[in-house]
Amino acid sequence: QGSGRARTKFHQSVRAPVTRTRARPLGDVQGLGPAGGAAVVASGAAHLAWRAWAPAGAPAEAEAEDKEYALFTHAQNQLHCPDRELRHPCVKELRSYLEDKANPSVKASALECIDDVLGATADYWELKNMTHLLLDLDTVDHVFDSDNRDNEFISAGLRFAEKLMQHPDCLGEFDSKEELECRCVPLYAKVALHKLKNARKIEEARSLYDKVTSLSWNGKVRQYAPGDAVPWDDFQHTPQIWVRGLRSLEVWPRELWPDLPICDRLEQNFETIREETARALSNEAASGFEDAYRFLYDKGEWNRVLLYHAKSFTEECETIFPKTCRLLKQWLPSKPGLPWTSDQNEQVMIIKMKEGTDVETHSGPSNNILNIHLGISGLEGAKLIIANKTYEWEEGKVIAWDGSYDHRVHCLECKQERVIMMVRYMHPDMSAEHYRGVHEDALRGDPRRDAVKGGLARR
Repeated sequence: QGSGRARTKFHQSVRAPVTRTRARPLGDVQGLGPAGGAAVVASGAAHLAWRAWAPAGAPAEAEAEDKEYALFTHAQNQLHCPDRELRHPCVKELRSYLEDKANPSVKASALECIDDVLGATADYWELKNMTHLLLDLDTVDHVFDSDNRDNEFISAGLRFAEKLMQHPDCLGEFDSKEELECRCVPLYAKVALHKLKNARKIEEARSLYDKVTSLSWNGKVRQYAPGDAVPWDDFQHTPQIWVRGLRSLEVWPRELWPDLPICDRLEQNFETIREETARALSNEAASGFEDAYRFLYDKGEWNRVLLYHAKSFTEECETIFPKTCRLLKQWLPSKPGLPWTSDQNEQVMIIKMKEGTDVETHSGPSNNILNIHLGISGLEGAKLIIANKTYEWEEGKVIAWDGSYDHRVHCLECKQERVIMMVRYMHPDMSAEHYRGVHEDALRGDPRRDAVKGGLARR
């Protein structure tokens, strides 16, 4: 693997080697050349863990240990992913840099430590944690990309992710995980594309897209021809979970709304929704509003209150939005017998965005989730950009669109706070056939398992 400040590179043909981690030879992958790296922000990512360079048996909660092995901790409310810690090397050097960013020697020392780790490590979890850290994926506040989206620390994070995508544990998920699960390579490549796009490195992003979409895999369990391992259909359409055979439409026109019955129902019941939303906004503290996707924007405010999540209607839905809740219970879930590929498969929320907020380019986890937006108030000047096309909300009107396409939202020209309802809705083309042969254990979480027991074939 090399040492010191050596750099790893993708090879045209990568044979999964045996390493000092739990990796084992699983198959061949063809097509990955020099690329830009990746990151994790979505549902289905593997939990982070402390591996070879952690003291044996060290308790995760110990404050002294956290200070030595982690820049950011849950105890300090600095991480937004409650189910994993973020432990990593170079803590001392990176902390010194964050405390004195203007000092060039401190910065050089931090980057040297990062480069040494990158050149020496073959540990899957170390690679993953350093990717998370340097690309600001787990922290509540932007740290390494707060000044700009293109700097030496972000570049280092992309190099860690580049090396991570070569790792046999990452590549091996083409064998060890079903297509309807979140696999390492498409997940990390997807977010790498977003990091590069947000840094305006479009040529590098296109190069990475071309390489990932030309991959082949010859494993012990599955084989994919070139271009079939990650079957994305557009540079702006790169979810980590791809369900085959679904219609791909950036925006669903009104003539297709018979396939999306909730669209007309939202417009028909707009006055009820607006009335209850206005009452909730008059007492936000008691209405359950919380930060929404804080890692996707730096300045501004983007808050939400969940009404429906994990196939359950929330307390806020029942108590703050009772009339709306009674309506939603008639409409959701839209396909009661089918499992979910993500905990976002169907959700309802009221979202408000402050003037001046600018959300970076991102996309949803799967192409089987549509976003149904109902404009409520403060819509003047608010913009929704989907695959580089700009749309605006109208009061009482629906925009139905595919959240797995690249999109961004901003309120840079807003006159007041923008408020909408968002319904995440299962793609109407989804059917039991999409789950045939998928083992029950591949469907994460209880909300997605009910349909498997209802007759879907098991492996």
